[in-house]
Amino acid sequence: MKNKRRVIGNILLITGLLFLLGAGGLFFYNMVESNLQSEDSLLLTSKVKSFVSEAESTAPSENSGNLGYLMPDEQIELVPEIVDGSLFDGVLTMPSIDLEMAVYDTWNETYLRKSVCRYYGSPYTNDFVIAGHNYRSGFGKLKQLKVGDMIYFTDMKGNVIAYEVKLTEVIDGTDISGMLSGGWDLSLYTCTYGGEARYTVRCSRV
Repeated sequence: MKNKRRVIGNILLITGLLFLLGAGGLFFYNMVESNLQSEDSLLLTSKVKSFVSEAESTAPSENSGNLGYLMPDEQIELVPEIVDGSLFDGVLTMPSIDLEMAVYDTWNETYLRKSVCRYYGSPYTNDFVIAGHNYRSGFGKLKQLKVGDMIYFTDMKGNVIAYEVKLTEVIDGTDISGMLSGGWDLSLYTCTYGGEARYTVRCSRV
């Protein structure tokens, strides 16, 4: 009887150790992924910002008055540009959480490992949705945003749209219609740590 209990105890001990090792391995993997994303994102953002600066400096004089902050009723076309072999829409800036990231024009897993991506819509149709992984150096910071914080999107021509955070919410991971509903001008979202839901920040143009 004692031997049986000892065997069961050893099995439980080994199982617990395996779970701990698995959790530690997952934590280490996520940390490495986050660090790599941070490096990639900083480099991409720098390249996209350089492209935007050059576009602003070479803009025809008759268009120079159109560059800068846009009012909520100003609607122009979003024109992605190729930087480093991929299409980008611009740069997303969140001063309150010290985060600035280049926005890919489309989304896939490769792009999401490097920066954030346009998931749906456009800043100029007031239905812009941007997705990003919850890396600590990226959209993992979204939970630090508070109602009233300002967010800025700069397109590839240098036009800037200002947004104000109005609401944060958690949406079921399969609720695509819920993500796109509500008439929000800008929605930012990332996975929760379990992956079953999406932490979402809703914003209005100001």
